[in-house]
Amino acid sequence: MSVSAADGSVPWDLRLGGDWRPPDPPSERPHPLRMWDYMVGGKDNFQVDRDAAELAMKYVPNVVFAARAGEAFIIRAQTWVGRPEHGIDQFLHLGCYIPKLNSPTLSPLARNARPGTRYVFVTDDQVSAAHARAVLAARARGGSEVHALWADFREPAPILANPWLHERIDLSRPVGLLLLGMLDFIADEDQLARALTELKAALAPGSMIVMVHLLQGTDLSATERALRESLGNNPLQYTPRPLERVRELVSDFEFVDPGFVRCTSWRPDGTGPGQDMEDRCAVAGGVAIVR
Repeated sequence: MSVSAADGSVPWDLRLGGDWRPPDPPSERPHPLRMWDYMVGGKDNFQVDRDAAELAMKYVPNVVFAARAGEAFIIRAQTWVGRPEHGIDQFLHLGCYIPKLNSPTLSPLARNARPGTRYVFVTDDQVSAAHARAVLAARARGGSEVHALWADFREPAPILANPWLHERIDLSRPVGLLLLGMLDFIADEDQLARALTELKAALAPGSMIVMVHLLQGTDLSATERALRESLGNNPLQYTPRPLERVRELVSDFEFVDPGFVRCTSWRPDGTGPGQDMEDRCAVAGGVAIVR
């Protein structure tokens, strides 16, 4: 596909099978999302990621529980947002999270409930893009459409103004916005606040936003050591924060019950670590609704 994005980058459209693809992901440096993938039992990781994850778990053993609690929350939250009664048949995903094959918004159940469902994934991370291309292509079957855009998810304004996006997502109707691998991958809090404001202003009433954020551990020395040694100079801006600080950053949003909470406490259904492990799962999330 040859259409250029607003920032000069080249979109790639999985449904249309464009020839362009992101460069192969570098395997010499670990990536936090591939480390997460390893800890939740995924297959989209390299040996360097497995080694780094094992190192992180050595210093911060609870990190594996946080990853599994976060993954279980993402599935529960996406499933809830995608219920037919919510009337959402288009999803916009910003961040460097690697979509999984069992993503509820792309499952046969979701497609059967909402024929014509559209899903757009936006990332500027070549690792996520390369893995997501294969994963999303495997899901681009039946009556739904799956697209992806190579762009800077940390700066939503150009994305929201991009005609390419408007051809696929109708912002005048409710959207399911997935901020996965976004909030905790923007180090500058002013930039994060601006991004959230731009996104909220662009969404129609009835839109829902799934947010997840890894939290700062209680043992800062161990957390910092694990982060430094496993991720090198952290070029991806991975930035865990205390729960109360994250709540301040998202305070302008209205969250459905039970609010923005530890993932183990968000509508538990027996999947992932339970509420009895809340203190060991440093990850929080919630679903906001736009009125």
